[in-house]
Amino acid sequence: MSDTIFILTLRQSLSLKRAAILLLLAAIPLTIAIVSEILNTDWGGDEMQGFIQALIINTALPLVALIVAAPVFADEIEDRTLTNLMLAPIARWQIAIPKTLAALSVVVVPMAISTFASVIIIWQADIYTSAIVGAFGILVGALAFTSLFAFVGTLTTRAVVFGIVYVFGFEALISSAIPGLKYISISGMTISIMQELGPTLVDAPKSGSNAPPPIEFAIPAIIAIIVLTNLGTIWRLKRMDVH
Repeated sequence: MSDTIFILTLRQSLSLKRAAILLLLAAIPLTIAIVSEILNTDWGGDEMQGFIQALIINTALPLVALIVAAPVFADEIEDRTLTNLMLAPIARWQIAIPKTLAALSVVVVPMAISTFASVIIIWQADIYTSAIVGAFGILVGALAFTSLFAFVGTLTTRAVVFGIVYVFGFEALISSAIPGLKYISISGMTISIMQELGPTLVDAPKSGSNAPPPIEFAIPAIIAIIVLTNLGTIWRLKRMDVH
């Protein structure tokens, strides 16, 4: 049954309109990389930092996760199709986890490929190691963002509205402007982990409002977000009235 739920959610998440938006967003970093290579642009550390942090981790990745993960439960709750699934004699986690993993797969594959290829094209230092670090960062960040937005989708059918405010208001602007807020920013935690693994690719400042949290905080914090949001999703499914 879990396999069926996973496959059905994949099909749901890859509707023509949603897939087109997803591929367009995922292609932005790669397009920039290709154009910069054609123009023979010289990339320094600051430019690469902005490319990875501001464009990919702060903006493109959470937007893709939002588009894919928020409707996974929200749309089915609004259409009342989730009721049929929840009447089946299976545990709620066997519904929540496959649906979230399906959304994660749809987010990770295009974003990881785009990031990996972009780093290969534009970066000169330890390119293959750096490209792998970039793709791994996408996996970590996508898992946290997907879990969060899927959970929000069980709370409100307006999860996309919440997500847009969160992505552009908090992740892209507020957390970068106010010291300390990177400690509760998924993007900040992801950048911290990437910097620990690949300092030649990510060289974030050690202090100031744009500094990511220390690695000893970032790892347990992002794990906590992933675990708690998935537990929250399961809890919400258990609390829903299916009649």
